[in-house]
Formats: sequence, structure tokens, C-alpha cells
Amino acid sequence: MKSFALLFALALPGAVLAQQAPGAKPGSTPAVSYPPTAFAIAPPDEGSPFFAERQSAKLATSQEGQALLEGEGVAAFPRSKGSPDSVTTIFTRFFTDMFSSIKFGRLHPEKTTQNLTVEPSEFSLSDRRELDTTYTVRNNTKKIMRLDFSTQQRIEITTSAPSGKVIEKWSEDHAFGLEEGLVIVNPKERIEYSEKVATREMKPSEIYTIKADVVGYPDYTATTVVTPSP
Repeated sequence: MKSFALLFALALPGAVLAQQAPGAKPGSTPAVSYPPTAFAIAPPDEGSPFFAERQSAKLATSQEGQALLEGEGVAAFPRSKGSPDSVTTIFTRFFTDMFSSIKFGRLHPEKTTQNLTVEPSEFSLSDRRELDTTYTVRNNTKKIMRLDFSTQQRIEITTSAPSGKVIEKWSEDHAFGLEEGLVIVNPKERIEYSEKVATREMKPSEIYTIKADVVGYPDYTATTVVTPSP
């Protein structure tokens, strides 16, 4: 027994030195335990604006949230594509309003061009009993323009007072036969009529509108205004 105790006492320091010696194989490392809260994710800060915004978005997308917004008169989220307050509608309306105020040049010329001139442009009623008018219609197309008439009258010229009432009608001072007629206007050419308009119904310093058109073709109307002096 004494000899066994002596051998154990001699072997114990060697075992300790073997563990500390270089190149010695380390023993197994004991497991380390950590408290369960060491890696826990902290809850969101309810006072953060991002938290409030996220919660508002969740509420808006839910059925309860949309019902609440509709009850308060607020458009539900997301808005429908064709609704008046949708992003697409607002974007389209913005650019439509912006470009509507811009006048671009015409891509295609008008089929016809009408013009009416009155001479003199400034006159006195005491000096002028009549005014000289020139009415033209130009064919801007590449096709022949055909104008059919039920009588010999081709044009009409009227004078209107500031109230809009017609005070003078050019055809009333002329007689026209009942024969049908036809006028052909070739491409890029025009027809022109020079007639006189009476001033007997005009009053000084009032604005009068003189209008000329082709009988039966109101699209070819041309107008101008005159203001006679005493």
C-alpha cells in the first residue's frame, strides 16, 4: 500500500507537466453556457417615426383600415388605377393642363383659307355711304373643290350691331335668278368676290361685325369688325 502511494505521488507531477508542455494535446474544452437573453432581438422603439409609419401602412392595407379611411372620407390605400386621386390620373391631368396652354403649329394645313377685308378700315359715316369688301376662299388641298348652288347667288354678306342683331344684308339689295350653278376651285387656287356694303344703318363709335360666307357652306365663313366715326 505504501509502495502504491509512492508511485502515484511520483506520477502526478509528470502528468501535470505533460499538459503544459509544448506540443502536448489539449484536453476537451468544457462547454460554456450563455444566458438566453444574450442574443435576443430588442423590440422596436414605439416612439420611432419609422415604427409609427409602418404601423399606419399595415392598418391602411387591412380591411379594417380601409373601412375606417372610407368612413373618414379619405381614399383607401392603395388607390384604384382609374380613380380621380390615383397617381396615374393626377400625373396625366398635370401634364394635360400644362400642355393645353401651349399652342403648337398645325401639323396639317386647313383644307380652306377664308379672308375678308374692308376698305377703308377707318372711315366717317358722313363721308362713306358704302364700304368695299373683298372675300376670298382658297383651296389648300390637292383635290378639286366643287361648290353647288341652287340659285345664282354665290355669297352672302351681313352686318351685325354690337347686340348681335343683323342690321344689313347684302343680298337684299340684289336680285338672283333661280338657275342652279356650280363653281370649281382647283387645288392651291382661290375664288374671290368684291362687293360693296352699305353703312346707312351704322352709328358712330359702335363696333360692327361684317361677315361673309359661301351660300350653303358655313365652314367658309370669314368675319371682320369696323368702328365708324361721326
